[in-house]
Amino acid sequence: MNRGLSFAIAALQALIIIATVVGIIVAPLTLAWFIEGDGQIEWIVALKVAVYAFLLACGVPIGFASGQIVGFSFDAFYMTALPLGLTMVIAMMAIRIGHRLSASSSLWPAWLGGAVAFGGISYGLSALAADPAVLVDQYAPIYIPALLFGSLLVIASVSGPRFELFEGANGPEARERIWLRSLAAGAYSKLHWSIRTALNPGVRVGLSVVATLILTSSVLIALALGFGWVQVIGFYQGLGLSVLGGVMLTLGQLAVLPNLIVYGAAWISGAGFAIGNGSYVSPFATELGPIPALPVFAAVPVGGSERGLLFILVPIIASLLATLFVAKHADQLRWEYGTRLTGALSLSFVAALSASIVTFLISSLASGSFGPGRLGLVGADSVVFSAVIFVEVLIPSFIAALVIAKPYTDASERK
Repeated sequence: MNRGLSFAIAALQALIIIATVVGIIVAPLTLAWFIEGDGQIEWIVALKVAVYAFLLACGVPIGFASGQIVGFSFDAFYMTALPLGLTMVIAMMAIRIGHRLSASSSLWPAWLGGAVAFGGISYGLSALAADPAVLVDQYAPIYIPALLFGSLLVIASVSGPRFELFEGANGPEARERIWLRSLAAGAYSKLHWSIRTALNPGVRVGLSVVATLILTSSVLIALALGFGWVQVIGFYQGLGLSVLGGVMLTLGQLAVLPNLIVYGAAWISGAGFAIGNGSYVSPFATELGPIPALPVFAAVPVGGSERGLLFILVPIIASLLATLFVAKHADQLRWEYGTRLTGALSLSFVAALSASIVTFLISSLASGSFGPGRLGLVGADSVVFSAVIFVEVLIPSFIAALVIAKPYTDASERK
């Protein structure tokens, strides 16, 4: 694959991703406009909503001037929280493209073509959807989407094994891929031995704890919505939506469902989350003011519970078990460290730090402003959430690591 073809293919794939994401949003809006529209609203409004949702999913803050909707006045505000459902669609498609590009013998044209096309098309859409009531930074629609897409392409095309359509199909490996992988390997080899030996098992433990939190939160939200189906239906009926309106509301809730799963993970950890300024939801207590009558909020716990405190054991037990199960990856740790205490401290610290970094990142993306007034603060406090996870992983992981980090005493034990 020559450089020009790589550039063109990446640019075309960027166009396809944007068309797909915008199409997912604009299709039901167009159907509603066509069937239920009264002629007072032009179709271009549906396209503008889809474009702004896409930009927000890419991380571009969207501002709204003060105004009035259905009789309610509001001050100017910005939306900063990403609808992670749409963001995940963009990321998964970009990663898939990047993995396929790893088979190319030259990667930089594809990286450049993908990033330039993604940023250029995003900017063109933002210019097409420009509205005096919507505030978007002049250059943010260019560089933020371009950085997002370009970064995902680079990471996906460099990490992991090369994509191979069939055995023997690949030509020489790209020099960019070889250079970046050797750079990463060199940086890893230069780490202090105390970090290097604990990095692999420690990161495995930290990611396992975060994955357990996310899975548990997903199950709890599904159960809450299932058992609270009467309340969910009541919310839909109270909104007085048509069939198409209900479908669009459901799609909108699916776009932010991963956000709610992250909030649920914060609740399980004990850090809690907020749905509006002045509110607080945690296993210890819940203080909620007026919140939007969205059916998905039927899954929000309405008060503190003694049973709720048991969920704090989830990350603790997950950390304990993950550390014990990672023993087979800790052979180097057992060989390098002279004492059980120093080995356990190193492993538990790396595990706690990796888990807290991941939780900080995902909670920062999922939380922020969702609207005017009280909705200017929705989600988990990223600093508090990551600090709580750090402690909940550090202590049980250290206790379990005292078992698996026991140094070898003789050569027969290393067999």
